[in-house]
Parts: sequence; C-alpha cells; structure tokens
Amino acid sequence: MSRLENSAKNIFLSFGNTLLSSLLGLAARTVFIYSLGSDYLGLSGLLGNVLGFLSISELGISTAIGFSLYKPLAEKDYKSVSALMTIYRKAYTVIGFLVLISGIVLFRFLDFFVPADQQPDGTDFAYFAFLANTVAGYLLSYKATLISSDNSYFKLVPIQFSFTVLQTILQIAALLIWKNYIIYLSVQIVCSVVSMAVQNVYISKKYKEVDFNSKDKLSEQQKKEIKKNISGLVIAKIGDYLVNSTDNLIITKLVSLAATGLYSNYLVIRNMVNSYIGSIFGNLTAGMGNVVAVESDEKKLEIFDTMFFCAFFVYSFEASCFMCLFNPFIGDIWIGEEFLFPAGTVAIIVLNNFLTGLRIPIITMKGAAGKYLEDSWVPFAFAAVNLAASILLAKPLGVAGVFLGTIIGSTLTADWYRPIVIYKTVFHTSVKKYFKKYFLYLLLGVAETATAYFLCSLVPVRNVYFGFIIKAVIAVVIPLALNCLFFFRTKEFASVRTIAARISKGAVKKMKSLLKRRNHE
Repeated sequence: MSRLENSAKNIFLSFGNTLLSSLLGLAARTVFIYSLGSDYLGLSGLLGNVLGFLSISELGISTAIGFSLYKPLAEKDYKSVSALMTIYRKAYTVIGFLVLISGIVLFRFLDFFVPADQQPDGTDFAYFAFLANTVAGYLLSYKATLISSDNSYFKLVPIQFSFTVLQTILQIAALLIWKNYIIYLSVQIVCSVVSMAVQNVYISKKYKEVDFNSKDKLSEQQKKEIKKNISGLVIAKIGDYLVNSTDNLIITKLVSLAATGLYSNYLVIRNMVNSYIGSIFGNLTAGMGNVVAVESDEKKLEIFDTMFFCAFFVYSFEASCFMCLFNPFIGDIWIGEEFLFPAGTVAIIVLNNFLTGLRIPIITMKGAAGKYLEDSWVPFAFAAVNLAASILLAKPLGVAGVFLGTIIGSTLTADWYRPIVIYKTVFHTSVKKYFKKYFLYLLLGVAETATAYFLCSLVPVRNVYFGFIIKAVIAVVIPLALNCLFFFRTKEFASVRTIAARISKGAVKKMKSLLKRRNHE
C-alpha cells in the first residue's frame, strides 16, 4: 500500500474516530454535568492543566524520535529502528518515574489553586488518578510512535474506538447508578491503561522484526540528528505550555473552580471543531517543508498567501458560528442557562480563538522551515505578558479578563515578530504586505461576526430548536457570502477553487473506480 493511500486512510479514519469519539464524549459529559455539577468539571480541567505541566519533561523526545524513524522504516533498516525504539523506551521509563515523583511533590501545592474548603469530595483521589494515567501513558504509549512514523496509525483506530465506546458506556452507567466521581475516574483509568496495553500487543505482533530491548547502538549521525531536533523542540514545547495551559489555573485561582467548569463546556465544543481544522493544517507541514526546500521565494510566498487566506476563510466562518451558536446550544439545547457566560465574555473567547487561527499559517511555515531558534524568546515573552495581563484583568473582568490578557500577550509578541522572521529568512521580502492582509482579515472577521450576531439577536425565540436553526443559517451564510463577495477576484480565491475542483474530481474518479471494481466482483 502506498504512503499516499496510507495518508488518506490516516486522515479519514482519524476524522471518523474523532467525530464519533466527540459525540460519545458529549453524551458522557452531559450525564456528568447533571450528575455531579460544574465544580467537578472545573476540577477535571484544573487537574489536566496542573499535571500537563509535568509533560514538559518529555521535551519533544517523541517528535525527535518520530523524525528519526522515517528513513530507517522506509529502508526497512530494523536494526536502526530497534536501537531508536530501545532508547525511546528507556527515556520514557525514566521520564515516567520522574513525572511520578514530581507529581507527588506538586500535590503539596494543590491547595494554592483550590483552597481545601472549596475542594469537592474525591479531589485527592482524582489528583492521583490523573497522575497515574499520565505515568501509565509514558510507560505504555511509546510504541504508538513507531506505527505512526510508519504512516499506519489508522490501524490502531478500531482498538481506540472500541475502548472509547466501552469506557463511555461504563462511565455513563457509573454516573447514573452511583453518581460517584471516584468510580467514574476509576473506569477511565482502567480503560485507558488496558487500551494502551492492547495497542502495544498489536504493534509488537505487527513489527516482529523490531527488538524493543536491543543492544545495538545508534550511529553518530543519528545521535546528532536527534539532539538537533530536541534542542529546537524543547523551547517550543515549554513555551507552548506556558502560553496554552495556564488559563484554567488563573481562572480557578482568581475567579472560581465553578467558572473553570463553565469554561470547560465552551472549551470542549471549541476543541471538537478545532481538532478537525487542525488536522488539515497539521498535515500541511510536511508538504510545506518540501515547498521550502525546492521552490522559489515567489512560489513559497504565493502558497503561503493561499494558506493564509484559507485560515481566514475557515476561522472567520468558525468565529461567526461560535459567537451566534455557543450560548443557544449550551443554554437552550444542551445543559441549561445556568451554565452560560455573558455575551461579552463569549466574544472575548471567540476573538482569542480567531486570532489563534490566523496565527496557524505562520506557525506551519515556521515548522516546515525549521525556524525553531530564531524566535526562541517569543513563547516566554508571550507567556510573561499573558500571565501579567491576565492576573491584572481577572479580578475586575473575571473570565473575560483572563482571555483578554492572552490577546494582549499575543499582540505584543508573537503576532508581530514571527511574521518578520518568516518573511526575512524564508521569503526574503518585506513583511508589510502580510500586516496589511492581517489587519484586513482581522477587521473583516470581526465585522462579519458582529453582523451575524446582531441579525441573530433579532430572531424571535418562540421555539428554541427552530430559532437555533435560523441562527445557524445566519451564522453560516453571512461570513461565506461576504468572503466570497470580497475575495472572488483574488489570486488566493482562484487557487482555493482550483484545489477544491481537483479534490472533487479526484474523489469522483475514485468513487467511479470503486463502483466499477465492485460491479466486476
């Protein structure tokens, strides 16, 4: 089977698995909210971020090993693969025990974020359950990098989905029968550990040629490559955590644990949608790496402009839908108005997500070009400004202040410096055109979202379901219609139409081929 066919299977099966898992997760979350309330939701979000801090110790090893596995797997050099996986296993075993010790120490500071008198029953057990799951991940998940690097990760999807279904059924049953958070978490940990163990057995059988306890040594060139990759990734990994994983900590500390629970409902919907968008842009990095290596500066810039336009088109559409439909869905259809944020807070959350989306093409190009060290100060400056601004604004503005702090942090650091680096070192041209497009996209995205939201506010709420459908139509039509109207004659729009036509043509051709094959059979 070709790598192209494997890549297609990876994308489609990952999409399907994510969709079904998201729907199951939403069902379990609904029962969770009605059974245990927002405090336990907040606790889950908080512990995920607190223990996420310990993942910094991984320092990009999995990514570095993954890069190093591509060539020996393609050449069927299982001696090198065995040596790499043995080092990976040893590294992850050491990291697992370090995480365990660090987690035990970190437990002493849990009261700093949530005072003991505000902690719901089972908080201590929940902490160590999350810690055990994190440690088990290091001890059991390392083999998945092997099958992923071999472009065959889709073969694990049936195992993962089966355990997701089993876990969801058991957790819902536990909540309905006992309404007990400890039992709920116990089911999650057991299913997670058994799922990883089953995947390991499958991978070991599939790769019988690979010795995970090999005594072979890596060549000096291989060691040099791994060290180079890790040195570039470690700074990015630490910075990304500081930027992306502190919001829940600040909300819990300066607002309330319940507010963290409310935000987690918005977050789960946002992450569900972004996971699909992110997979598309994530798969572009390797292709962009080839573009950077072989194409002219003009061609690289042309492709980047198309990707930048696609990001604006997709995320402006998403912003309109989120702003118009977040509260109607959560309040009217899903779990009730007591779980809603005010419209102003929702607007700040949506704006922050939109700005993050506009940043993706620059980050994609940065990864494709290997520009990890040129802006090494940015994540730390971003995190420092974000933290300071969020803390200052959290008290007077609540949750909205926390995300306004994130927007301020990105505006003063990453949003202006990273484009300068990429345009100077990759495109070798002035960055002025980028900023003109950036501000145009930003203003249009905000204007389209505001227009759609205003029109939705005029929809009479006689039947919540009918009203939701009308609002959904408005949220979809406004950004699509205006973006098509404004950009119909641009090069970027023409490029997107050409790409879409090729994909559609290829899909139709593939479908006809499959139908002919079935008829012959």
